[in-house]
Amino acid sequence: MYYVYEWFIVDTGEIIYVGKGKGNRYKVRSQRNTFLTDMLKCHNCDSRIVKKFETEKEAFEYEFDYIRELKAKGECVCNIYNGGAGGSGEFWTEELRKDYSEKNVMKSEHQRKRMSEKNPMKNPQTAERVNSQKRKAVIIGDRLFDSVKDAMVAYNVCYDTIARWCKKGINMLGQQCRFADSEQVIFSDIRYNKGSCKGLTYKSKHYESQTDFAKDIGISIRTATAWLKRGFDTKGNPCRYDDDDRELSFVDKYVERNRKRTKRIIVNNISYRSCDDASKILGIPKSTLYSYLQGKKHNPQYICKYDNQQPSRVNTDESNSEGSTTNG
Repeated sequence: MYYVYEWFIVDTGEIIYVGKGKGNRYKVRSQRNTFLTDMLKCHNCDSRIVKKFETEKEAFEYEFDYIRELKAKGECVCNIYNGGAGGSGEFWTEELRKDYSEKNVMKSEHQRKRMSEKNPMKNPQTAERVNSQKRKAVIIGDRLFDSVKDAMVAYNVCYDTIARWCKKGINMLGQQCRFADSEQVIFSDIRYNKGSCKGLTYKSKHYESQTDFAKDIGISIRTATAWLKRGFDTKGNPCRYDDDDRELSFVDKYVERNRKRTKRIIVNNISYRSCDDASKILGIPKSTLYSYLQGKKHNPQYICKYDNQQPSRVNTDESNSEGSTTNG
């Protein structure tokens, strides 16, 4: 069964789009033209089936007449075409696929011939020039390759990479590179890929990059990144990029974590030596107690605060003049 449906603005009743479909097509909001998609986003819209038909042809004919009638009234603003054609629902029929393929200009004999003639790689001069480039002998390190293609296979890289090595005069392994008919380029930079490197200093020793630093002292790149972000290693030794001018002070995160764990807390007016003790006695997970103390969670059965905690400037439902129940 086929049908003709319409989308309309709920507040005004204006019909903005008419289509033909089957199944649940009339409810689908996606895969629509830009005008209808924007209208559905900007207004409170709904859809409904206008009329049902036994054949698709009848539905197409009614769709065409209905759209023309509504456009004459200034409605159906989101219909780009006048209807009366298209696929069944969201899918293409075999007839439509065949018709589209036959009429596709890109598949015509004339177009195929034109593209073949204009294709630069089918031009003998262009093809010879490209091939001659790939046939050029290359010297990498102390090895002579008869062609760029041989070097590409040996190093498992593309042509542009070999050409870039020859232009720089060096590859990523530190080997000198050049075309056999060209002079050797002297690589002047300290590193092959210096553009992505930042110098840093650790324990009075300077490193050109984070990678060199991590490799030298035997840590992971992730650890090196963490140290550079904090400005110190875990023992308080300064670890800074050359352009890092921040004024930082070292805080031992392990000491700080233990200090918080041993800080006295008060739960329901009963004092506990630490959060660990309160957790064991009350049978509440430490993570939950920390959430209560920090104000992230609230539970009227457990009013928690750190010992000697100062009152909040503004009282809340969980605070009083004697002390805040949050860690704010």
